[in-house]
Amino acid sequence: MKKLYFLSLLLGSAIGFAQPVLTAVVDGPCTGGLPKVCEIFAKGTVDFTQFSFQNQTNANTTWGTGSNLLDLTPLGTRTNEFVYIVLTNGNLSIATTEFPSITTANSIESGVMNLNGDDRVRIINTSTSAVIDQFGVSDVDGTGSAWEWLDTYAKRNNGTGPDGAFVQANWTFAPVDDLDGDGVCVSASNPTLQTIVNLGSYTLSTKTFDAIAGLSMYPNPVTGNVLNISSTANLDMNVTIFDVVGKQVINTKVINNTVNVSSLNAGVYIVKVTEDGKTATRKLVVR
Repeated sequence: MKKLYFLSLLLGSAIGFAQPVLTAVVDGPCTGGLPKVCEIFAKGTVDFTQFSFQNQTNANTTWGTGSNLLDLTPLGTRTNEFVYIVLTNGNLSIATTEFPSITTANSIESGVMNLNGDDRVRIINTSTSAVIDQFGVSDVDGTGSAWEWLDTYAKRNNGTGPDGAFVQANWTFAPVDDLDGDGVCVSASNPTLQTIVNLGSYTLSTKTFDAIAGLSMYPNPVTGNVLNISSTANLDMNVTIFDVVGKQVINTKVINNTVNVSSLNAGVYIVKVTEDGKTATRKLVVR
C-alpha cells in the first residue's frame, strides 16, 4: 500500500475524465515558417475517433470546415501520451529533426496547421460539435494580442485544461519572433527547437516538476532501448526509474544524454532525474 501511495504522489494527480487537451502550439523558423506544430495530450484513455480538429484564421468569424476540419481518427486510442498535428509540406523530417518526440506513429500531417500567429485552433466532439479545448480567442485576429504566436510558441500551464473557451491565463507565451534564427534548419551549429520549446513537458498536476530547467525526455512512449534526457545546463545527471509498485528498477548516470532502458518491460514507469541537487519527475511509457 505504501508503494502504491508513493506512486500516486509521483504521478501528481489521478487521471480524470478522458479528454484530449491542447498543450502547445509552435510557429517554426525553418523555410516557409515550418514546422508548424500543435501538441495534444491524451488525458486518460482517449478514443480520437470521437474528435476533430478545427482552425479559424486571420479575421474570419467562422470555424473551419472541409479542408480546414481534420478528423483525428488516425490517431486511434491513446492513453496519457502526446500526439501532434503538424505542417511540414510533406517532409516530416523537418519536424522530427527539431522535435525527436514527434514520429510518424504519433502525428498527422495536415494543411489544417497552415496557420500564422494570429490564428486559432480547437478540438471538438465530432458528433455533437461541442468544443473540448481551444487556443486563441474566437473571431479575433490575434495580431498584436497577448496570445499572438508569430514565429514563436505557447504552452499550456501544468494542471489546466481542457477549456471549452480559450482561457489566456492557462497558457504561457514566448515573445513574438522568439524562434527566429533558432533550430538546426537555420544553422547546423544551432541546438534543436526541442531544447528551447521542450515539448512533452505538460503534466496533469499543478505541482511544478520542472525544477531542472529545460528538462527534456524522449521518446515517450519509448519503443527502443534508448531514452534521451537533456537539460539547459546539461550537468551530470542521475536517473532512477521505478515501476508501478514503487520498486526501483534502474539507477544510473546519464551518459551522452542517453539512458539504456533495454531492461524495462512494456508498462508505465516513473523517472526521477537529479541534476546539481535539483530533482524532476516524469512518467514514462514503455511499449
